[in-house]
Amino acid sequence: MNYIHVPRIDARYWLALTLASLFGTNLGDFYAHHSGLTLPLGLAVLALPLILVFVAERRDSREHQVYYWLAILIIRTGATNIADFLSFGAGIPRLALELGVVLLMVASTWLVARKARLNAPQGLSGRPPTSRLYWVTMLTAGVLGTVLGDTASHLAGLGTASVALGLLLGVTLALTGGGLASVAAYWGTVAVARTAGTAVGDWLAESHSLNLGLPLATVLTGTALLTVLLFWRTRPEPRVLEVSVSG
Repeated sequence: MNYIHVPRIDARYWLALTLASLFGTNLGDFYAHHSGLTLPLGLAVLALPLILVFVAERRDSREHQVYYWLAILIIRTGATNIADFLSFGAGIPRLALELGVVLLMVASTWLVARKARLNAPQGLSGRPPTSRLYWVTMLTAGVLGTVLGDTASHLAGLGTASVALGLLLGVTLALTGGGLASVAAYWGTVAVARTAGTAVGDWLAESHSLNLGLPLATVLTGTALLTVLLFWRTRPEPRVLEVSVSG
């Protein structure tokens, strides 16, 4: 994805990514429950707009972040459906599933770091390099976050898991310098944000005390995300000659 279409890693970025995790959790559940599609067909339907996003992005020279956040939402929605299928449809034991997805996330993160030629001392700066492998890793993080978030909610309860994981995300951001300390720190923070988003999204949709229900929770989390993206503006950064980080 072109550099001009990728957001900077800052407080706005992490809030938007976390809200995208909430919205993607609700949207993924809503899509699965109301589309009437099987998992393969449902993912195929999601793949089409994702392909269109990447095709249109390559032809657009205007500086904005619409394509990035659309891709994030589509991938998060698909990840929710994949994780739910693996958890409840494929009959994979929970511990084996968690271990398998964690190992896949670790391997994918290592490949991203190697491809980007970044390591812990160098850290990250500016905007993440969004190669094809980046999006595969984002999908993996979404699946991992859904699996771990569901487990945390099952063990501790929706409300307790939401609060605990929200606090964990705050601690993670503080310890990793806002996810900028290294490639591993960035992806670890993404995974925690995805996990917290799953727990909080499910809590909003399923809490009997809130009594919102899935449709209203989906509308509320989507509105919160759109509000942040539209009204929280970051200061422009110095222009750079490098305009593309595709690979």
